[in-house]
Amino acid sequence: MSTLHLKSLEIGLDSVLALGTLKLYPMATSFTPNAGTQSYYSDISASVASGASAITLTGVTTTIDTVNNRLELDTDNATTGVITTSTNKYSLVVDTGSAATSPILATIDLVEGTVSTVAGTITFIVNSEGHFALKAV
Repeated sequence: MSTLHLKSLEIGLDSVLALGTLKLYPMATSFTPNAGTQSYYSDISASVASGASAITLTGVTTTIDTVNNRLELDTDNATTGVITTSTNKYSLVVDTGSAATSPILATIDLVEGTVSTVAGTITFIVNSEGHFALKAV
């Protein structure tokens, strides 16, 4: 059995976040994430939801949760500008200024399922425990 060490995971994730600016991309409902073949924004850029653009995330924090033995990535909630689109997931990407070197951290399904707007906004409410957690087993 292997053990992941939370402080090392935090240092590693913080190092990746320091490469650029964390952005949220609403993805097309037809997009299927593939952790084995999609590494950088250039791998998924054609699958951003029509009419949507990147949302720069604020309040980015990594927190070690010793009670649940995991590292959590959290941000403030995010809202799109006025758009007309449908989405059922979003991708978190560290924007380095080049699509070919901007790493994808995660793609997250919306709990609500598919959200559609007609000339409206979408607010992404971040779970109180963050977008995702890395569990040390």
